[in-house]
Formats: sequence, C-alpha cells, structure tokens
Amino acid sequence: MTTPSPCINICKMDASNGLCQGCFRTLDEITVWSRLDDAGRQHILADVARRRREQAPQESDLRSSGNSK
Repeated sequence: MTTPSPCINICKMDASNGLCQGCFRTLDEITVWSRLDDAGRQHILADVARRRREQAPQESDLRSSGNSK
C-alpha cells in the first residue's frame, strides 16, 4: 500500500521557517515525495508530525488570564 501525501491543498510556504503552512513539509520533501518508497515517506511523515507538535499552541497558551481589557 502506498503512503498517502500529507498535502491538504493549503500550499503556501512560510518564509520564516521554510515549511508549507498546510502540510509542514519543506520544498525538498514535497519535490521528492513522488519518487520515495514507503519507508522514505514514513520518515518525512514522522518529521511532519514532530513539526506539527512543535507548532501547536500549548494548553497554557490557550487559557485566559481572566484579565480582559
């Protein structure tokens, strides 16, 4: 079975980190995706998952301090 692409059709590169804002892949990863075997794709997906966790707001960031102005 072929590993599906993580692309979600939000194809915009973030200049500050070099990642696609939709799928969290680099341009190099996007470019080679179709030529990789499943092991190579799984490696990229592991990197994507790590990047998503790093970019996700932490629970403490989402809590209100109760000081609305």
